[in-house]
Amino acid sequence: MNGILLAMQGAVSQGILWSIMALGIYITFRLLDIADLSVDGTFALGGCTMAALVTAGVDPLVATACAIVSGALGGCLTGILTTKCRIPSILAGILTADS
Repeated sequence: MNGILLAMQGAVSQGILWSIMALGIYITFRLLDIADLSVDGTFALGGCTMAALVTAGVDPLVATACAIVSGALGGCLTGILTTKCRIPSILAGILTADS
């Protein structure tokens, strides 16, 4: 019974995190009319940054702040590619998500 509860807790927490990512894609598409796929990559970038810093012994609050900054920088990169380099938004999002 305990294993089922732990599995449900993990599934719910993962669902909440993925819903935040889906909201990011939905908001950029509906409000800005831009298909921004970089949300996928920057979401994972923040998670990897957090995991790497926590396993290195960094305070979790500092690691969370660094993860937020790294994700934001990934989003800024997409914006720079779209506006300054005149790359179409869909391609700029794919480039940022895959790098």
